[in-house]
Amino acid sequence: MKKNLLIILMTLFSSAIWAQNLTVTGKVTSQDYEMGIPGVSIVVKGTTTGTTTDIDGNYTITVAPNANLIFSFVGMISKEVAVNNQTKLDVILEASTTGLEEVMVVGYGVQTKKDITGSIVGVKGDELKNVSSLSPMQSIQGKLAGVQIVNSSAPGSAPMVRIRGIGSMKAGVDPLYVVDGIVTGDVRNINQEDIVSVDILKDASSAAIYGVRAANGVILITTKSGSKGKMEVNFSSKVGVHKIINEVEMADSKLFAEYSNEAAAYDNQEAPYDLSKIKYNTNWLDAITREAFTQEHNLSVNGGGEKNTYFFSLGYMEDQGILKTNDYSRLSMRLNNTYQLTDKIKLGNNLSISRYKSNNAPFGTFTDAYRQSPTVPVKDENGDFGYTIKNNVANPAATLHYNNSRNWGTRIQGSLFAELELMKNLSFKSTFSVDASYSKDRSYTPKYEVSPNQKSEHSSLSAGRGEYSTWIWDNILTYQFKLGDKHDFKLMAGTTAEKTETSWLGGSRQGIPEQSQYWYLDAGDVTSATNGNGGDKYTRNSYIGRFNYAYDNKYLLTATMRRDGSSKISKNQRWGNSPSVGLGWRISEENFMQDITWLDNLKLRASWGKLGNDNIGSNAFLYTMATKQYVFGETQTVVNGTTIEGIKDLGLKWELTTEYDLGLEFSFFNKITGELDYYNKLTSDALIDAPLDQIFGANSYLTNMADIRNEGFELSVNWREKVNEDLTFTFGVNLTHNKNTIENVASGLPIVAGGLGNGQVTTRTEEGEEIGSFWVYQTDGIFHSQSDVDSYVNKDGGKIQPDAKPGDFRYKDTNNDGVLNDDDRVYMGSYQPKLYYGFNAGVNYKNFDFQIDFYGNSGNKVYNGKKAQRWGNENIEASLADRWTIDNPSNTTPRASNGVPIASSYYVESGSYFKINNITLGYTLPKSWLNSVGIKNVRCYMSATNPVIWQKYSGYTPELPGGALDAGIELNAYPTAATYLFGVNVTF
Repeated sequence: MKKNLLIILMTLFSSAIWAQNLTVTGKVTSQDYEMGIPGVSIVVKGTTTGTTTDIDGNYTITVAPNANLIFSFVGMISKEVAVNNQTKLDVILEASTTGLEEVMVVGYGVQTKKDITGSIVGVKGDELKNVSSLSPMQSIQGKLAGVQIVNSSAPGSAPMVRIRGIGSMKAGVDPLYVVDGIVTGDVRNINQEDIVSVDILKDASSAAIYGVRAANGVILITTKSGSKGKMEVNFSSKVGVHKIINEVEMADSKLFAEYSNEAAAYDNQEAPYDLSKIKYNTNWLDAITREAFTQEHNLSVNGGGEKNTYFFSLGYMEDQGILKTNDYSRLSMRLNNTYQLTDKIKLGNNLSISRYKSNNAPFGTFTDAYRQSPTVPVKDENGDFGYTIKNNVANPAATLHYNNSRNWGTRIQGSLFAELELMKNLSFKSTFSVDASYSKDRSYTPKYEVSPNQKSEHSSLSAGRGEYSTWIWDNILTYQFKLGDKHDFKLMAGTTAEKTETSWLGGSRQGIPEQSQYWYLDAGDVTSATNGNGGDKYTRNSYIGRFNYAYDNKYLLTATMRRDGSSKISKNQRWGNSPSVGLGWRISEENFMQDITWLDNLKLRASWGKLGNDNIGSNAFLYTMATKQYVFGETQTVVNGTTIEGIKDLGLKWELTTEYDLGLEFSFFNKITGELDYYNKLTSDALIDAPLDQIFGANSYLTNMADIRNEGFELSVNWREKVNEDLTFTFGVNLTHNKNTIENVASGLPIVAGGLGNGQVTTRTEEGEEIGSFWVYQTDGIFHSQSDVDSYVNKDGGKIQPDAKPGDFRYKDTNNDGVLNDDDRVYMGSYQPKLYYGFNAGVNYKNFDFQIDFYGNSGNKVYNGKKAQRWGNENIEASLADRWTIDNPSNTTPRASNGVPIASSYYVESGSYFKINNITLGYTLPKSWLNSVGIKNVRCYMSATNPVIWQKYSGYTPELPGGALDAGIELNAYPTAATYLFGVNVTF
């Protein structure tokens, strides 16, 4: 009886205590990452009672009203929170400096930073928010070692991205982009506010999972998804202006006229200008540029219940260019959902649609503004556009006025996926993705005449349509398990198939009325009609596998294999393998390291892998036919026929890149982290246009004949110091050194490119040199007298420069054969920098935050093409006031001349520069001000992008995106613009 009574009393007492407990729910997020953190440990202080967060960071726990909860996660600073009778507790954890548990996307999966054996770097979406840019890659410039980004200020342009150097001449050098698993080549459709992270696979070991498309590196972009809980609304808005920051000082009318008269006198011509009659002094750059407006607005909504989550966003951006009439706008929408049908079945989608409009303006107007005479008015007294017949330069303001070039486009990008848990630790995921776009363009030119050299005798209209679509179907099996306490395994295998189709249709006609409502081809002269139609189709099929093994959390192994088949390659070379292996040793986990308390992490990793590159035309190995007219007999009868186009290599194969990487990762004092990498990357069977004898009817043919090596070092170090709850400092630096070399060209013949349109060639690619090296004559002072010219002779007494005059450059006869020709040209570097680097520093004090980023590169060259492209009587730079004259015998600046300049070292300048990439000052309103109106967070900020650049180059900009063989030539380049923004972010 006593025993039963005791049980009843204990039960009643326990029930009374339980009745007083609370069920607490909430979400755990990171200070730097607004999505939920899965797997956070939550323990009631002083007990063993606890739980963990789910995949979206949500948790539920029953505790006493006065309990304290301890939230902990590896890589985060633990946090203790008092329940204090609350039933809803959202917690924000602060990342520790080591970041060992940071989750990174690795291709068809994710891994924690501590388990990665390859070279992978990344940034979080929060680091991109303060800059207004079309492509997220523009905002990453200077933030990551091994990733060179060259930006352009032109609206709608994509930056040039190079990962660990240039590894190809003809098969493309751009990286592969993967957005939420969707493989693509362009990310200008993505709203930066939607991005969670950008992860970059730099070495062959980590990129091999993408096989034949990964030779130039892989950039993985993850967009936001919804999270369980109450709906959250975010709104952001930023507005600002663009301003040109580097103007080349040009000659005024007086200096220009004096120079032109001198040049004419040297050629025994009449002076073209009477200085007393000059009426105008036009600044042509001012005439075609403006302070431009930019704006961006974004709205997003996310939330979800127990069985589904949603994320929806809507964004609009408008970007005016500093060049008048040039602007770009984009409207974007995204919808990401997940549906948990059962405990074992999950469905989801990632869908986006974007629409853009671009008003185009010819960038050549910048070169015309540089070259046009200041004595010419924009418009004369009669309101007509000014001109001169003394040179062949167009009035750039008139060019913009008569330019009517527009294009529009719609892009749909999305994926549908299903995840099935087949059994414990075994899952299957099938994803079908589509990337499709439709574009149209229209260009109208009215009938007009500015001058005999700038006119259109007939109005004309050209219009076109283009379609692009690609689908990819991935099927992936993943199995992970443990053996005992020390052996961790993860296996992944799958298949992927894809198909791409493109088509275009275009035409033109003359005689179109000037009223825009008649700008259709049918309104023109049918006898002037031209048209064209074409397209392309290619497929790939692949088998992939990856094996991960970790022993005792110390020794790591990653092995990858991908087998690709590509329709772009000839049948006997169509299939190829991309194997890789990566090893890691977490030295800091060894027993002999446990007494070193200041060391948080020390990991040595090494990797090897092979990658392919099939980025060539689908018909590169196929003979194709073209129509041609033949003339027969005495009557000269014209007969339509067909002919084979060009010479083809029927055994064409893809380029193969083999790379070794050795890396060291470290962190200590829970404040400083860093990585040091050495890589050696060889591209073999690189494609070139090999020369042919004219007897074959073609100048060259595409074939595999070269080897290209990129070798370098990368270093990144980051420091974070939390002084107290109110004050935190951060500092980071990254450095990259890369050496590029052509190691072998089977034909032994060089590749010439980089022409200026005036008969002068500036770059050449040859064995032993860098790709796209500047190849010019070496200046050797200036002839000061006719006797100097006469004494520069060969062994037979013949003049080496017989046409030279006093004041002209002397060019070196470098091979001492007494003849000045191409054999005397020298290599003077390339646009590829020897070193590029970035610095960043930040401070957070209470509600204020400040961040400044720097970027620069050194050791590269640029060619001042706009200065070198002359025919006669073009404007000159103000610095030529110090030109050579009889009374001013300069040794560096030649005399006045109207001759076409020879490609020489005079036009090769340093491409080194250092700039402030971005400065941002922000203020977050105190939450006590916002709680009463139901707002969670408000942050206001001001930012400046490219406000200052220190450059040695005398031109508009040292940032000159271009192709592999001819980058770094400033001709028709868009000058660098600074952007000043004011923005606000609001969360409800």
